Amino acid sequence: MKLSAEQIEQLFDFTKKHYVEHYDVQVELVDHLANAIEDQWKENPNILFEDALQTEFKKFGIFGFTGLVEQKQAALHKYYNKMLLHEVLKFISIPKVITTIAMYLSIFFFLKKTGSLGEIVILSLILGSFLFYLIISFRFIYKIRKQQKMQGKKWLIQSVTQVLFSLPLIGAGGYYQIVNSFFEKQFELSFVGLHFLTTFSLLQFICIYVLHRIIKPKLLQSIQETEKRFQFA
Repeated sequence: MKLSAEQIEQLFDFTKKHYVEHYDVQVELVDHLANAIEDQWKENPNILFEDALQTEFKKFGIFGFTGLVEQKQAALHKYYNKMLLHEVLKFISIPKVITTIAMYLSIFFFLKKTGSLGEIVILSLILGSFLFYLIISFRFIYKIRKQQKMQGKKWLIQSVTQVLFSLPLIGAGGYYQIVNSFFEKQFELSFVGLHFLTTFSLLQFICIYVLHRIIKPKLLQSIQETEKRFQFA
């Protein structure tokens, strides 16, 4: 016995009712449930569709499909976080380490020679780059949400992308505290203070570059590949 088109549609509705909003995950679950129900029918053709579905659903435990969705989200977050770390670490390996050292020394000696004026310039650059990243993140997230609305479908990779590019909002308070502390002179620009501000600013610029120029294109490619894979599903 094979499931009918109507029963397949019922499986999609069932996944939606159990809080699976991403279409690619829905397709995967429907395929799994359909195969499992048909396997039950092979052993006992008299089992009702609803009974077979409930039997298979109980195998997912008390949290239902939620655990599976969270597991997939966590796996994607871990994958792209590792990618981000890997790309950032490239800046302390040959040949990029030469550029990194040159940038570090340039910022350090600029701060050392210019004093308070240099501090204001660097902090302004940090704040400016942060605001720049906020703007491109908002535009990127808006584009994704607009695309979801037009297609009437959501992909798991889109959800992960929105979270990843919302990170500046989460860290906004930390940026404010650091910038505000320097302006209020809570941190004196001692030798340690110079190195701290230099390291912080350099890491800020590198992370923004990696997220915008390397991670973002790869995420867009993954979204396009997902859309193409499921366009006829």
